[in-house]
Amino acid sequence: MKDLRERGVYTLPDGEEFVASVARGGGFALFNPQIWKRYGVPDYEVDPVGRVTQLGQSTRWRVDDLVDTGRTAE
Repeated sequence: MKDLRERGVYTLPDGEEFVASVARGGGFALFNPQIWKRYGVPDYEVDPVGRVTQLGQSTRWRVDDLVDTGRTAE
């Protein structure tokens, strides 16, 4: 599985940007950058095997679809 950076900013193929943060139980939570600033609920999660899920349901994306922008969220 591709390693994500804590607070790294990533894009999905549809162009949406998300901030990655380590999730409890392994994997990562993906936050809309505005939600990240307010400590809100993640939009997506990346499970330990690399599937991107939303509300526990699989999406069409995998962790390898995330593109690192090289930026880090404050």
